Order: sequence, then C-alpha cells, then structure tokens
Amino acid sequence: MIPRKLVLGLFLASVVSTVAQTPATAPAIAPPAPAAVNHDFDFWIGEWEVRDPQGVLAGTSRIESVAGGHGLLENWQGAPPPGSPAGTNGGDGKSLNAFDRSKQRWQQFWIGSGGGVLELTGGLAGGKMVLSGEHDVRARHVVERITWTPNPDGSVRQLWEQSTDGQKSWQIAFDGRYTRKK
Repeated sequence: MIPRKLVLGLFLASVVSTVAQTPATAPAIAPPAPAAVNHDFDFWIGEWEVRDPQGVLAGTSRIESVAGGHGLLENWQGAPPPGSPAGTNGGDGKSLNAFDRSKQRWQQFWIGSGGGVLELTGGLAGGKMVLSGEHDVRARHVVERITWTPNPDGSVRQLWEQSTDGQKSWQIAFDGRYTRKK
C-alpha cells in the first residue's frame, strides 16, 4: 500500500505542474487589427450638429469607434420640435454599424426612442456609404435607403429615402447636414 502522504504529494505536484502550463499564464494574444474595409465609414466619426436643408437644428449626434475599430456606435439626440415647452427633448436613438466579413457587407441596426427599428445593409459606393433595407410599416411594404456623403468641407450629408412602390419612386424622410461641433 502506498502511503497517503506520498499520494497527496504526487497529486499536488501534478496539479501545480498543470496550472503552471495553463493558457492563463501564457502571454495574451492581441485581437486582430480591423481590415481596411472596417474604416470605410470612419468619415462619420465625431461630435456633430445636424441641420435640415433650411438650417434648422434637427439634433446632435456622437459617432464613436467601438470594438477595437471594428464598428461604429451612433448616439442621436433629436432637437425639440419648434414651439415645444422648455425642457422638452426630441427623440433619441442609437445605431450599431459594422462590416460583416462573412457577408462582405456593412450592417446597421438602429433603435429609436419611439420603438422604431431599422436593419440596413450595404457598403461604400462611389465614396458614399449606402445602406438599405425593407420592412412593413402599418400594412405597407417600405424600402429604406440611407446615403451618407462626406463633403469636401468635412461635413457629411445624410439622405434618408423611402419607397412604397417597389423603388419606382422615392420620398425624402430626412435630409441632414452633419457639421462638426466646435
């Protein structure tokens, strides 16, 4: 019979040896750097004031790089409607934007404070980010298309269009000019 102290000693020695070889003690491996395509939408990163074509403040937006440069997080705060009581805020919302390598396209998931959700896909086309998606709204099939255009002065135009006739015609849902906050 083997003495208990010897068995216990051998067991503890094997545990210590195993723990010493675990990945926890191995050097950390850095996550992969984002591919160039992950930076296609970087022109939108920043702190912005957003105005409609008449120059009226539509809201503010903070777009930040997230997940080690693999995505963008939009933080939207709408301006109060004209004539609103003091202290009133416009709607707010967030979008998460990322390039999906497996599908080879950009994706956006938006949720607004009114409960509206958009799921859009697309990519860079002619220097513009163009994302689109389809869904049903109040028993109508709607195609959404949003185009972000970087302008030479550093501003960005966001044009949101909708079609309810199979893309034969488009109506503007939102047209905003993003200018960097000072």
